[in-house]
Amino acid sequence: MTETLLQKLEEKTMNILTELENLRNELKQLKHENFSLRSEKDNNTRKLQDLMALLDATSFSDSAPVERAFLQEEASAA
Repeated sequence: MTETLLQKLEEKTMNILTELENLRNELKQLKHENFSLRSEKDNNTRKLQDLMALLDATSFSDSAPVERAFLQEEASAA
């Protein structure tokens, strides 16, 4: 009976070690994926900030002549 118990214990230990190794590999993959996703997020954030800055610069440069023309029309109407 003791031999059977030892064999079962050994099997369970091997199963636990196998599962532990699988979990370690999964954790390694998830860390790698997390790093990739963070890098992608940072890259997309930078691109979005650049785009917003470009849109802001475009809207300010485009609106200035319109505002001047509007102010000139108001001044000439008065």
